[in-house]
Amino acid sequence: MNLATVSSHAVRGELQLQAAKAAHGPTVLTHRHAAGAFHLSKPYWDGHTLMVQWINPTAGIFAGDVLRSEITVEPEASLLVTTPSATRIHTRMTADQPSGSQRQTFTVTEHGWLELQGEWLIPQRGSAFTQHTEVNLAAGAGLFYTELLAPGRVAHGEALEFASLEMKLRVHRDGQLLLQERLQANPDRLWMLCGKLGQPLFTATSVLSLPTSLTAVAKALRATLPNTADVNTGLTLLNEHVLVIRATGTSSLLIKRHLSQLRHELQPHHHCFTTSLRKL
Repeated sequence: MNLATVSSHAVRGELQLQAAKAAHGPTVLTHRHAAGAFHLSKPYWDGHTLMVQWINPTAGIFAGDVLRSEITVEPEASLLVTTPSATRIHTRMTADQPSGSQRQTFTVTEHGWLELQGEWLIPQRGSAFTQHTEVNLAAGAGLFYTELLAPGRVAHGEALEFASLEMKLRVHRDGQLLLQERLQANPDRLWMLCGKLGQPLFTATSVLSLPTSLTAVAKALRATLPNTADVNTGLTLLNEHVLVIRATGTSSLLIKRHLSQLRHELQPHHHCFTTSLRKL
């Protein structure tokens, strides 16, 4: 492999966002930097939260691409970050090309609110990708973060044919490590992304943090969220204030319906869940 050729075509993307509450009330971006594979929409304040869309102009991540993002929400500020389309992990031209990678750090201070709702991550045939996500929450911080993972381009008859996939997630609250998980999938370990009958699954992993107790919320969600032959939902209360919700399903549409229902069920517990994700 010609390393010079790979590095000359690889994209280095950087995103830095800092949101703070303005003196007159609404949240504003006090720092904004986007380069490479990160393009940002014009922020929009809907009365509850500041909405920003991240758009990837390359329509995905290629071999050797490196994306780094840092998002910080200051006290009393409220920020929602979405993406308008799926992120494709593109097929490598040769098996010895390096993987694409993404490192994300999200920090929410006391009484801040951050919602991150990206679209599907779709690893294509022969692709390689690593993602490391670090979440740092103050004691009174609010967060709703969701990762969506597709098994591949299922409509093209291409599922679970990527070369390697590694996703790490760490969640700290008030300086304490509450969650550390790692998905490492390759052709020898694809069973973890399959159902009981071997069918490839779509997965949504959500992390919810609220200043108030989530004990009753978790109990209510267990009673209302779907658990059928096509969609399975599990909840883990990491402590009184942080909840992890994972859903697997046989189609992306079913998982999207699950997320829509989840946000609807959470509306009484935080006013920002009334914001439409389709507003921008």
